Amino acid sequence: MGTADHAFVAEDTTAAQRLARWWHKYRFWIIGGAVFVVLSILAFVMTNSGNRSLDSLAINNPAPAGAQAAASVLKDQGVALEATTSLLATTDALAQNAYGSSTVLFYDPRNILTPAQVSELAAAIEQNGAKLVAITPGPVAVKNLSPELSSAGSTAGIPRVDAQCEHVDAAAAGTISGGGPDPALNAGPAKGPILLYKGAQTCFTPHAKSGPASGGLLASNSAGDITALGFSGVVNNHNLGQVGNAALTFRLLGSKPNLLWYTSSLNDVPPAQTAPSLADLTPAWMFPAAAWLMLVAVVGVLWRGRRNGPLVAEPLPVIVKASETMAGRARLYQDARAVDIATRTLAHASLTRLAHALRLGHSADPSAVVDAVAAATSRTNAEVHAILLGEPPQTEKDMLRIAADLAALEEEVARR
Repeated sequence: MGTADHAFVAEDTTAAQRLARWWHKYRFWIIGGAVFVVLSILAFVMTNSGNRSLDSLAINNPAPAGAQAAASVLKDQGVALEATTSLLATTDALAQNAYGSSTVLFYDPRNILTPAQVSELAAAIEQNGAKLVAITPGPVAVKNLSPELSSAGSTAGIPRVDAQCEHVDAAAAGTISGGGPDPALNAGPAKGPILLYKGAQTCFTPHAKSGPASGGLLASNSAGDITALGFSGVVNNHNLGQVGNAALTFRLLGSKPNLLWYTSSLNDVPPAQTAPSLADLTPAWMFPAAAWLMLVAVVGVLWRGRRNGPLVAEPLPVIVKASETMAGRARLYQDARAVDIATRTLAHASLTRLAHALRLGHSADPSAVVDAVAAATSRTNAEVHAILLGEPPQTEKDMLRIAADLAALEEEVARR
């Protein structure tokens, strides 16, 4: 048996090099698979996270701005809590509860409700004998909730505010957080202004350097069934455990067996009676802006637009053959129907050549050239003048006739 022509040789590579080649070959699929697994895990966690919300004062929001802590404590104390996101759902739920057995927390941070809808909510509260706690209602909304309540401006907030009133729930709380920075409570300033109200009973009036404010963080009507609270931080998770916030929250919201936690949403926006037209969807500034842009465009076109004017002579940027120049200019003159310019060009060239032939020089006066040509030929001065300096032709036929006369005149001078 003969020996093999080729022998197997071990691959001279390290494990790291083989791993690098393998990674370079399959890295796309590895990265894609890893991203898919991570996204699948995130989707699973979010799907099974208990339907948590990110909205402010939401009862299923465990974040600092949420109200899950207050809602959980109220549920543990036996309060039947129901969250609603529309005025219709709130009034329907209120009608199903027994008379005088409900408290409604009303929170409209984006001022979605119209004054008529706020009045409808107040009427439903009065009809059912319920209690309403409005969190930071706007000036128009608080007036429509009760004519005894009104807005009294706002304040930047102070660390703590005492009740200083005879309101039972406020007096029991004693002191609440006023939205200002409080190092003792490890609390920073509240985001946004703290709203103040005036009513039959006004509580938690902040004091500034110039004296007490004209309103307080809490105000209620004489019947005590409509209350406005100007600082949502009293109820949220971050501040609920500070000073008397929890006492005020649970007394305001937990005094009745049923609590409707109503946060306004886009469900409260009434549907349009008719479909909007294109004009309704177009911003008001669109038509004036379009007219102005059109005017600017017209002015720009008139200012910078190219216009066909008369042909003008200009020096050539490069040196080309005379035959090419002549043919090119002839085509331009023909396209522009410039019979007069073409004839003047031919006459000027004939004058130059005749002056050179008669040794008059290139700068000779045209009349002197006419006199010299007439003297050198049998033609009269008038005839020569008509050919060289006469009126420009009006038609191409006349131009061809003049061109023939110029050629004949130059030939006569050359034969002399």
